[in-house]
Amino acid sequence: MAFPDTFTVTVNAVAKVLVKIPSGNPLETTYRLRGTLDQYDLVIRHKTFTDKNRGTINRHSVELQHTVYPVSPSTIPVIRKSYAVLEETPQDIVADVQKFDEAFAAVLSAANITKLLNYE
Repeated sequence: MAFPDTFTVTVNAVAKVLVKIPSGNPLETTYRLRGTLDQYDLVIRHKTFTDKNRGTINRHSVELQHTVYPVSPSTIPVIRKSYAVLEETPQDIVADVQKFDEAFAAVLSAANITKLLNYE
């Protein structure tokens, strides 16, 4: 089952509908919403590699980036980026990996993100 042709992210209670951009790489999917003031990019990547201690590792990553364009040529753009990386082995049980990753996602509550941004 593939990801859909659009991906919606909600920022500050506003739904942002990002559209899939064609790519020649079947292991990478990019979505984008370009506005007059800013741009959202969502990139999903997959990779398999070998670790000498653990064997074959499947690596999946999701990256969300928000670029706010500068209002004048003398200022620089504001870029916000968050990403998550999930690694698992082919012999692992998918349901167990899913439960583990859901637990990790729950750590990223609004309160905990505020604590991270305040260097707690």
